[in-house]
Amino acid sequence: MTKRGSKLIIEKGLGFLSKFTNYERALRYPYDGWAMNLERVRTLLAHVGSPEKRLKAIHVAGTKGKGSTSKMISSILTAAGYKVGLYTSPHLLRVNERISIAEHTITNRELAAAVLALRPGVDAVRKNPALGEVTYFELLTAAAFHYFAGKKVDYTVLETGLGGRYDATNICSPVLAVITPISYDHTDILGKTLPKIALEKAMIIKPGIRTILSLQPRLARKVFQERAREVKAKLFQVEDCYHWHLVSIKPGEMVFDLFGKRNLIMLKTRMIGPRQMINAACAVLAADLLDTQAGKISQDAIREGLENANLAARFQQIEFKGRQVILDGAHNRESAKALMETLDLVYPGRRLNLIAGLSQDKDLPGFFSELKARAKKIVISQAQVQRAAPREMFEHALEDFSGEIIFSPDSGKALEETLWRGEKDDLIVVTGSFYLVGEALSWLSKHGIKISTP
Repeated sequence: MTKRGSKLIIEKGLGFLSKFTNYERALRYPYDGWAMNLERVRTLLAHVGSPEKRLKAIHVAGTKGKGSTSKMISSILTAAGYKVGLYTSPHLLRVNERISIAEHTITNRELAAAVLALRPGVDAVRKNPALGEVTYFELLTAAAFHYFAGKKVDYTVLETGLGGRYDATNICSPVLAVITPISYDHTDILGKTLPKIALEKAMIIKPGIRTILSLQPRLARKVFQERAREVKAKLFQVEDCYHWHLVSIKPGEMVFDLFGKRNLIMLKTRMIGPRQMINAACAVLAADLLDTQAGKISQDAIREGLENANLAARFQQIEFKGRQVILDGAHNRESAKALMETLDLVYPGRRLNLIAGLSQDKDLPGFFSELKARAKKIVISQAQVQRAAPREMFEHALEDFSGEIIFSPDSGKALEETLWRGEKDDLIVVTGSFYLVGEALSWLSKHGIKISTP
């Protein structure tokens, strides 16, 4: 195909995708069987041969850690010699980041072709008013399934976008399910109690499918146990299978031990922080369960996979003109607590210049309660999304903060002002939203920093 022909396909396909409602960036996110209709996704995919029925899926849900856990599982399986598709969300710079095989993200040409292949399915949905309207996430998810099947991947690791019950990824028939820690998030959508939130996530537990449970609050764990009993799925609680021990941690590298089904000494990962050891234990347990279905997954593959695994915006550290910048997508109280735990270990005593922007559906007081004790200055910014919290919500959440507060809505200007005005020994931490972190990464890229978003 000529360059012009390829360009036309890209413009046509990506233009078509952009026409669909993207609830991720909207002020309100409907969550029910009408707005997020799994039958609609099946109809879409039926017109490309129902690839979801042919994929060996590892389905990952949870409040926090699901992206990191998905990445670690994918990396371990890749190191073991399997061809692995990985589907995650949201993206930071380019939508292509969401769909990858062995660190290679889908090209614009491939994405556009996958989307255009689904147009007959979109037309079929439109002819049936009972199915409602296809969404951006549903079309993108269907495109990923179609792409992975076409590439004949051995395994597909699927991270849910929101919840589990109605999430488009839940049309898969998994060979394994993983549920990462549950905490309070999206409470206006999923429910205001841990049992209600857990129930939405629990619906990825399918009849007879083995399911890994990460560390869970007691009330959430009871929900998962009950769901597993109902559908006769076997649960594997990570703390019953592995124990973890931190050996050392520094910028860009963590060394730890895992003891249990395998004894793995001096494992290394670039994804640092105490919670990442738990995610790694879940990923290793996934390898333990999967290697009974195919070839043996060796300890060497596990070591290589964990060492190679990396994911942007998870305590990502960048040096810019002599200043240390940390980018982390923490956006609820529990993830802010995890961020502070890592800061205390890697940079003990260092004062923080926070650049923070959260969505208005988040618990701002809870989020800042974990971070403000170490903050010298807080710069309030806003990602370019409808859901961005207004200034008055931040003022209320920070009414007892004694440090300096600056309101700078433009994320680029917020970063620029903080870089030039702060003291060199202060850490700059950009957090509160993956959208804000993505904008910060874009600004840094434009100013000469090579950005990788694996």
